[in-house]
Amino acid sequence: MFTDFKNSFPQVTIFSLGQIPIPNWNNNSDKKIDLLVDQILMSKRQLHEAKTESDKTYLERKCDLLDKQIDELVYQLYGLTDGEIKIIERSV
Repeated sequence: MFTDFKNSFPQVTIFSLGQIPIPNWNNNSDKKIDLLVDQILMSKRQLHEAKTESDKTYLERKCDLLDKQIDELVYQLYGLTDGEIKIIERSV
């Protein structure tokens, strides 16, 4: 991606910038992700303040579910195949 190393600094070319995938973003996707991010941030705050183990367990599960929903939206935005998703999820 980076070429022409001069003085130990990589040079970024127009071609290499064109290789960066940019998803097809629309307002609906934007709103969904914003809503899920807000929910996960609120849940994380509540988790930090939770007193009982059952509350902590509930909030941890809620955060995991919200995180998976965000992942799914990102996969859709980038048009990833099932195979590509499996590779990503194995590496996490």
